[in-house]
Amino acid sequence: MTTTSSNLYVLLLGKFMSLFASSLFTFVAGLTVLTTSGSGLQFALVLLAGTLPRVLLSPFAGAYADKLNRKRVIITMESLNGLLFFLAGLASLVWTFGVPAFLIITCLLSIVSTFLSVTLNSSIPLLFDEDGLQRANSLIQSIISVSSIGTPLLAGALFTLLPVSAFLFSSSFLFIIAALFATRLAFRAYEHVPTDQSTWDDVRSGFRYLKRQRILWTLTVLAAFLNFFFVASEVLFPIAALQEIGVSPLQFGFLESMFAVGFLVASLTHALPVFRIKYRLATTRTALLVTSCLFIAPAIPLYFDFSVTPAIVFLTGFALLSGFFILRVNIPIQLFLQTNTEPSYLGRVMGVLESLALGITPLGFVLFGALSEWLSTASLYTICMICLLSLTLIAMHRIRHDIAAEKAVVLVESESASAHQ
Repeated sequence: MTTTSSNLYVLLLGKFMSLFASSLFTFVAGLTVLTTSGSGLQFALVLLAGTLPRVLLSPFAGAYADKLNRKRVIITMESLNGLLFFLAGLASLVWTFGVPAFLIITCLLSIVSTFLSVTLNSSIPLLFDEDGLQRANSLIQSIISVSSIGTPLLAGALFTLLPVSAFLFSSSFLFIIAALFATRLAFRAYEHVPTDQSTWDDVRSGFRYLKRQRILWTLTVLAAFLNFFFVASEVLFPIAALQEIGVSPLQFGFLESMFAVGFLVASLTHALPVFRIKYRLATTRTALLVTSCLFIAPAIPLYFDFSVTPAIVFLTGFALLSGFFILRVNIPIQLFLQTNTEPSYLGRVMGVLESLALGITPLGFVLFGALSEWLSTASLYTICMICLLSLTLIAMHRIRHDIAAEKAVVLVESESASAHQ
C-alpha cells in the first residue's frame, strides 16, 4: 500500500470518528436544552457557543498550524477532546447538567476543534500528491455527509434510552480512536521558513499574503458571500415549505435530507476518475452560475401556487441538484487553494477563509430573519438569486483572463503528455 493510499484510509477513518463524536454531542446538547428548558433563546446560545470561537480563533489556529508540527497538533487536539469528554462524563455522573454546563462544554469543544479542523484542512496538500487531491477532498466530503445523515438518526433513536453520560463517554472513546489514527499519518516534507514573529504578526502576514494573490482573494471573498446566501436559504426554506406550501414536519424532514443525499452523491461521484476536474476555475464558474440560477427554485411553487405533492416533487429535485452543485463549487475552489498556496502559508489561508465564511453567518441569520417579517419569501428568494448571480458574474469577470490562461496551460500539458506516449 502506497503512502498516499495509507494516508487516505487513515484520514477518512479518523475524520469519521472525530466528526461522529462531535456531532453526537452537539445533537444531544441541543436536544437536551430544548426538552429541559423549552427555550429557543437558550438553544440559540448553545449554537452561538459552538460558532463564535471558530469565527474568532480560526486565523490564530492557522498561524499555529504553519508554525508548529502539524501531525503533533492534530494528535494533541484529538486527545484533548477525548480528555474533555471523559472528564465531562465523570462530572455528569455526579451532577445533573443544565444549560451552563452544556454551554461550557460546547465552547471548549469549539475552541479545540477549531485548531484541529484548520490544521487538518491545511494538511491535506501535505498528505496527498496533486493527482490524489480531488479524490481525497471528495471522500472527505462524503464522510461529512454520512456523519450529518447518520448521527442525528442514531442519537435521536438512543436519546430517550441512554443517559447523557453514555453519550459523553462514547464521544471520548471516539476522539481517542481518532487520535490513534492520526499517529499513522505520513506527511511529505516541505520547506518550512522559521519566524520570530508574534502570533498576531503571523495572522496579519497570512492575511497580507492572501490579499496579494488576486485569484485566491477573489475566491475567498466569493466563498464568504456564498456562505451568506446559503444562510438565507436556511432561514427561508423552512418558511417556504412549512408555512407557505404547507408540507408536514415529516415531509420537511425528507426534503432537508435530500440536500445531504445530493451532497453525498456528488462527493462519491467526484472521487471517480471520470469526474476528474481538469479546469478548476472554469468548473467553478459554471457550477456557480448553475447554483445561482437554482437559488430561485423554492420561489417557483410560491409564484405558481403549487399544491403540496407537486411542490414536494419539485423541491426534492431542487434539493438534490443544490447538494450536487454546491459540492461542484466547493471541490475546485478547494483544489485551487490547496495547489496554489505556498505550504508555509496553508494554515493561515485556511484560517482566514474559515473565519470569513463563518463570521458572516450570524449577520445572515439576523438579516434574513428580520426581512422575512417584511417581505414575501418568494421576493426574498428572487432578490438573493439576483444578488448571487451578480456577484458571481463580477468575480468571474475579474479572473476571466486567469480562466483562459488555465485552459491554455492544461491544453499544452495534455498535448505534451500525448506526444510522450
